[in-house]
Amino acid sequence: MKKVLAALMMATLTLSVKADLVHRYDFTTDASDSVGTANGTLVGAVTLSGGAAVTDGGNGAVNGEWSLGNAYVALDSSAVAGITGSFTIETWFNATTNWPKYDTLFAFSDGTTDNYLLGAPVRAYDPWPSGVAIKGAGTPAPSGWDYGLEGIYLDDNQLHQLAVTYDAGTGIFQLYVDGAAATFTANGSVYAPGFDLSTLTQIGLNGGSCYGDPVLTGSTHDFRIYNDALLAGQVAAVYALGADAVNADIVNAIPEPATLVMLGLGAIGLLRKRR
Repeated sequence: MKKVLAALMMATLTLSVKADLVHRYDFTTDASDSVGTANGTLVGAVTLSGGAAVTDGGNGAVNGEWSLGNAYVALDSSAVAGITGSFTIETWFNATTNWPKYDTLFAFSDGTTDNYLLGAPVRAYDPWPSGVAIKGAGTPAPSGWDYGLEGIYLDDNQLHQLAVTYDAGTGIFQLYVDGAAATFTANGSVYAPGFDLSTLTQIGLNGGSCYGDPVLTGSTHDFRIYNDALLAGQVAAVYALGADAVNADIVNAIPEPATLVMLGLGAIGLLRKRR
């Protein structure tokens, strides 16, 4: 009985995560932040259409310079201020095939190729899986390489949700595609302890990669940042709401810790009654 109670208490603590939605960009009229104050700016040939930021592909930055010759939505550095531990990045987008691959879905970096978090709807090898690349920012990544999360190919011009969570307690990055954990390859999750998103203050959507990768051939309909790692059920819950959910519904899809604690305590109480 003691072991069962201990397990329930541990489960309660584990489930008591509350990730707040801290920034959201839904591009209904502009690139403003509908939750916080980290408003975005349209740079280059990026347009807004049908509630989405639209780019038509093409070359990335000129001579490797992050801020030149690109088309992207630039987010203010305050979008990552204070996010030194766990977090979730969620984006809703559609993309079509472009060459070369590694189109930029989102890019967080310190302006170098040593520290970054890069999302791509297609990576440069058959069968063109989606992916998120992670390097530096406090993480002891392999020298000269990055960690790669991979999911199913997503360049089919359909609306998709891609989410990446980082649990600072476990050091685990987890990739989700359309509400479910990515299982396309063995790299749906990676161990990368010590990652610090707050150091990656050069942020672009649809473009802005520190490598000067091509901009997205497609559109971003919604982009969200949470200040904790969503659980699998929470990712599924926000996916079920769709890209156009109102902020209050997104918040309500993530239960408060107090609710979960009460559920755990209630279960413990039932066990005690059965003795």
